Amino acid sequence: MRPLWFGPQDRPLFGWLHLPESGEASGAVLLCPTIGIEAVNARYAYMYLAGRLADAGLACFRFDYDGTGDSAGQQNDPDRVQAWLNSIQLAMELVGGLGTDRIGVVGLRMGATLVAESFGSGPAVVDDLVLWDPCASGRSFLREQSALWAFALGREAAGDGSVETPGLVYEKDTVADMSPLAIANGNGPLAARVLVLTRTGRNGDRRANERLALPHAERTSIVGQEELVDVLPDAAKIPETTVTTIVEWLASGAESGHAVAIDADAVGRSTAVVGQTADGAIIEERAVSLGPLGLFGIATSRVRPGVTARESGADDLPTIFFLNAGVIDHVGPAGLWVRLGRRWAEAGFRAIRFDLSGNGDSPVHPGQSRRVIFSSHHEQDVVAVLRAVSPRNPSNAVLVGLCSGGINALAPAIEIKVRGVCVLNPILTFKDLNHDGDEPDQGPAQTKGGMKGWVGKMPGYTLINRISKRLPSSAWWIINRIAVEITPARKLARVVDAGVDVLVIAGTDEGRWIRGGETRTLRRLEQTGRFRMEVIPGLEHTLFEHSTREVAVRILSDHVVGRFGTPTAPG
Repeated sequence: MRPLWFGPQDRPLFGWLHLPESGEASGAVLLCPTIGIEAVNARYAYMYLAGRLADAGLACFRFDYDGTGDSAGQQNDPDRVQAWLNSIQLAMELVGGLGTDRIGVVGLRMGATLVAESFGSGPAVVDDLVLWDPCASGRSFLREQSALWAFALGREAAGDGSVETPGLVYEKDTVADMSPLAIANGNGPLAARVLVLTRTGRNGDRRANERLALPHAERTSIVGQEELVDVLPDAAKIPETTVTTIVEWLASGAESGHAVAIDADAVGRSTAVVGQTADGAIIEERAVSLGPLGLFGIATSRVRPGVTARESGADDLPTIFFLNAGVIDHVGPAGLWVRLGRRWAEAGFRAIRFDLSGNGDSPVHPGQSRRVIFSSHHEQDVVAVLRAVSPRNPSNAVLVGLCSGGINALAPAIEIKVRGVCVLNPILTFKDLNHDGDEPDQGPAQTKGGMKGWVGKMPGYTLINRISKRLPSSAWWIINRIAVEITPARKLARVVDAGVDVLVIAGTDEGRWIRGGETRTLRRLEQTGRFRMEVIPGLEHTLFEHSTREVAVRILSDHVVGRFGTPTAPG
């Protein structure tokens, strides 16, 4: 695996190149992701698929569309559809430049629809194409996603032409551009060979079926798709049988090709300029390997040509570290860690978003499982990263985390005595919510059909909703002493008493849970001047809901810049 940026210098895209251990490949495969929450769910599945393809002797490239993931831009920029289509073409150029005899493409869900739009007319430019659970059209994708989200939150859809889905709002113009996208568009062959993977029991769209009734197209029914894309990210499961089908089908197409050596270091770029400030400084990002295990991260910094970090005063500002939110990778909920890291880099901070061991693109410790929300290794991962990044002064840091990310920040904050911790919707209470081991946390059983599974999980943890709303303040003293080892307020007090500045942002339910009858303790913490707690009514636990997330962003950003920045820093 090698991280890299590619495409235009002023609008770089991010991706990962996977190669066989030999460095030689008989074919190359491009993985085109789906969009929104489905892309979050499927991110690890695509990494797993890429590794399986590399084991089968194929080079594989997975990437983020413009404005998504680690690529430049923001998800609400204009001309989204054209930007996504351009991203596919640029990624295809990179894959085509690897020099293999055969090129394959895999498109998942809306990614399949975008691929069909890209290659649906004219002569075939792809040898092998896999349409994995394709969306018949952009319109059907938006209708399905918005209905799921509106039903989960108990709200009506927006009436201004925009569409809100989990973690993403499609502006009116984007909706208009996405809706006509359809598998049925075009009349070309799509590819020399086509494999269509559809869910068992789904008949599909009539026009799409007619379009895909090609003599060179194969159809296969798949199972387990609901458990991949129709659940919350922490419950997503890889459909092993489907992955095996894709790997074997693509490998069979490349059997006749001869292996060619690929120089991974000659592909793409190791750094990227993702923005520019009014005074001529650039916002630069680079992939970093952190600590003895080599955890994956991306460092964002403000660079002004001819001016050193010491001269600019950046050395005096703390480095901001973003931790995983559950199994959501370093990009953060709704891409928030990318957005805030770049914003705070403009203000002079260095920001590092990284994956804890077993999550995202980071490796695992011996014996550790992947995709664990809590692991006995995670707190020490954070300590190791702090010491690796700033060995002379690891305490000059601010830790930011949502839910489990906030929990994983607390003990390291005390051990290193960092300057600040910002936690959002932390669950600091019941023992059965803290998994201290290395078995995968699959979460509660999900109801097939997707929508019911979401309703069971939203707007926060079911346990909180069932109990916290029914308890008066006077009952918390009893609950705290029966059900929890250390009350949330006292757990936070340990951090504040270590000299660490603490900001807590919580929704109504989480705020009630944290307060838990400990008004006196919280009042004492506030009097130290190092503790602040903000409760946002209706803040959805995962921060996927747009309006309350933006309130949290304003509070968080104002606090970090105002508390830890400098008066002369721009932005």
